[in-house]
Parts: sequence; C-alpha cells; structure tokens
Amino acid sequence: MSIPDATGVAQIARRLDLVSDHQLSEAWDELGTRTGPAEPLLRLLERKGYLTPWQGSKLIKGDTDGLFLGGYRVLYRIAAGTFGRVYRADNRSGEVVAIKVLRRRWSEDQRKIELFEREGKVGMSMEHPNIVRILAVNRDAKSGQYYIIMEFVEGGNLRDFLLIRKKLEPLEALRLLEETANGLAYALSKGLTHRDLKPTNILISSNKTAKLVDFGLAELAGGAREEGEEIDRTVDYAGLEKATNVRAGDPRSDIFFLGTVLHEMLTGRPLLSVTREARARMLRQRFEVVNNIQRDDPDLPPVLYALLMRMVAFEPTDRFQIYDQLHEAILQARTEVQGGGRASAAGTKTVFVVEQNLQLQDRFRERLKELGYRVLISIHPSQAVTRFQSNPFHALIMDCRTAEREGLEAYQRVMRDAELRRIDCSGILILSDEQDHWVESVDYLQKSAILVGRVTMRQIIEKLDEFAPVEKPAVGGS
Repeated sequence: MSIPDATGVAQIARRLDLVSDHQLSEAWDELGTRTGPAEPLLRLLERKGYLTPWQGSKLIKGDTDGLFLGGYRVLYRIAAGTFGRVYRADNRSGEVVAIKVLRRRWSEDQRKIELFEREGKVGMSMEHPNIVRILAVNRDAKSGQYYIIMEFVEGGNLRDFLLIRKKLEPLEALRLLEETANGLAYALSKGLTHRDLKPTNILISSNKTAKLVDFGLAELAGGAREEGEEIDRTVDYAGLEKATNVRAGDPRSDIFFLGTVLHEMLTGRPLLSVTREARARMLRQRFEVVNNIQRDDPDLPPVLYALLMRMVAFEPTDRFQIYDQLHEAILQARTEVQGGGRASAAGTKTVFVVEQNLQLQDRFRERLKELGYRVLISIHPSQAVTRFQSNPFHALIMDCRTAEREGLEAYQRVMRDAELRRIDCSGILILSDEQDHWVESVDYLQKSAILVGRVTMRQIIEKLDEFAPVEKPAVGGS
C-alpha cells in the first residue's frame, strides 16, 4: 500500500468527515502549500486538536478501518487486554463513550467471538451505579470488527490509582469496598458472579465512585455451563475453587478476591503471590493467605484486620456467605474507624441514614455529628434492616428519592420491628413528589414523619430533634 501525500490524506480525512472544509483550509493557509508529504499536515491538524495522533497514524498508512464504529468517531486507545483494545470515542452531539474492539487475531475464532459477544450481552442486562453500562454490541459490516460500546468513565482504574497513591486511607478504602460490593450484590441478584475481580477491573470515576467493568468472564451463579463445553474462567478463580472444592461461580469466590483488593488498597501490597506460570497460580498454598496477614500491621487496625481475615478465609464457609453480611461488617468497620463506637457507649443517640447521593451523605454526616448524633450511613436499604435486628439505633432517615421502593419496604420493616420489640426508634421518610401516594402505606406508623418534595436539611433536623433529641450539655451554674 502506497503512503498517501498531503493531498491524499486531506481527501481521506475530509471524505470520512474527520475534519471540515474550514479546518483543512485553515491548515493549508498555515502550511503555505498543498503538496508534499502528509506528515507536516497531520502534525498541524493534531496540534490544532482537529485530529488525534492515533487517527493521524491510521491516515498516513491509508488505513480507514476502525476510525468510525457504531456511529462514533474513534479518537485514541485508552486500554488493552487479552480479548480486545479499548478506545475513547465521540459523536456529533458530543457524547463520549468507550469502545472495546475484539483483537483481529481472534476475529476468526468462533469461541472467542462468542465470549466477546457474551460480555456485551451480559453487560446490557445490568444497570447499576457501580457497574459500567454497556450500550451496544455489534459487528462492523465493512471491516468485520466486533465491538462493544460502553459508558466512558472519566478517571482511571484502581491499579492506576494505587500506583499514584500507593495506599488509601481506611475510610476511603471502605467506601470503595462498599460500592464494589454493591455492584457485585446487584449482579448476583441477576444470577451473575464477576469471575475476574482485580484492581484493573475496578474503575474510579472523576467523582471517586467505584465502577465494575469486564463481566466478560461472568458466569451464572451456581456453576452453570454452556451447552457442550465449559465457560472460560481465570486461572486464579479456577485454582481457588478447585482447592476449596466448590462449584465454579460460587459468589464467595468473588468475596475472596474482593478481600485481596481490600488488602492492596489498605497496604499497597498484593496479597496473592504474583506469578505468570499457570501451574503455580493453581497451587492450594497460594490461596492460604491468612498467614500472610500480620495482626500488628500498622495499615490494618483491628476492625479492618478482622474484616479482611473473614473475606479471605480459605474455607468458603468461614467467609461472608451473603453480601448483606459483608455490608453489615463494612458499616461496623467504618463506624469504629470513625470513633463512633465510643460515642455510643457514652449515651449518644445513633441515627441510621440511607442515602445514595454522595454529596448528601457528606451533609448528613457533618450536620448530624455537629449536633451530637452518632451517624451510620449506607446506600443499601437492606442494611438498615440488618443493622436494626442486631444492634438497634434510635432513628432512621430513609431517602426514597434515591432508595425508591426498596427503601420504602426497608423503612416499613424497621419501624414495624421497633413497635413489635417495643424499641424506641423514630423514622423520617423522604419522598419525591411522584412518590407522595406512598404516604398512606406508612402514615399509621408511630413516631414516623413523612417529608415530600423539596425537603431541606432544616426540616429533617427539626423532626429529628422532635423525635430523638440529643442531650444538651448542662450550662455552668453559680
């Protein structure tokens, strides 16, 4: 294939609508000539931001395949993996997406094509704030390339995050752990386990939210098999499950590997020995990691040590069995790290807040602690139920504007449980205008306030002070 000159490259770029007539005219004027090699024209268009270096490298070779996929203009590569490469792309409306393209060497391998398409279809079946959304899976008719279009997460993966930060503060690590566990719990509700948990498959968005990616090796929980052959899975998962004699797709395997991620977030060190040799990765002793965790490690306060030890226990029966148990342990760990346990012993009243908006979480935490409350916050409504059953609190604030129907049901369960057990617990239920018809289903509850529409923090505090006032410090006498 002959290398196009400047005029040839300009014609290709214009024909593909990568640049406009105005942009080309501007570049020609600045160059002072329309003849000669393509390199100076491409470098100029790149400096002006009209083309990316990746697009330029394709154009100078006369290679037009893959410059547009699924109606999106491919800009540059952002990641590469075993199955494919991931690119940033956009369209005329300014929408930015990530496009994963199956590597060409697998484009004739029917098994790899099936797995790649399966990844896209699995992703399209899930919609959760802690899972990267899959928008489409298709094949380009011209080039024959298989591709998946997904949500673009501005930020980086947890591995990149740790390369810069080395390790994370306990509260930040616990927050990311909870968000990742929320995504896994949601996937499990759809019958799926992840099968490939590691720092590179946990993306951290620009607002510091954890998002799971690459459910390509996801397997139906319970070890389901595709017709006629086993579903491919990572060597690490295969080694653990063989050593512990559980079926492939056991949710507790995801909990084990999530524990190894937690260890790396807290200490900056991998917990599993690192090796590329497949047989070494399958050895039983590689997964007996509890002896590698030191009780007196300064990066692991006692409550985090206990949480981690249970997550990475070798015997599956010694790990958390369901995600509700894990969420409860995360909540307790966060409370103890914040010093909340000591405040409770001194008689401080505890408020449990269910809120999925991160900014509102911060406002609740700061304002209620200022007033003297012990504050527990979760994005998971069922955690309010689990926590109340084991360790009752004094008040529940449930924001159904984000928790929706699940939040309403959890609120009713807690308040009814409080009445049956004669526990002094008040509740504040926050509803959107569209949810105001729910009022009649909870207005019979004792010590329950319902706030609808544009609710202010002042309104919430007034109700909380009415139902569960904190003791005011005595003013000095004579």
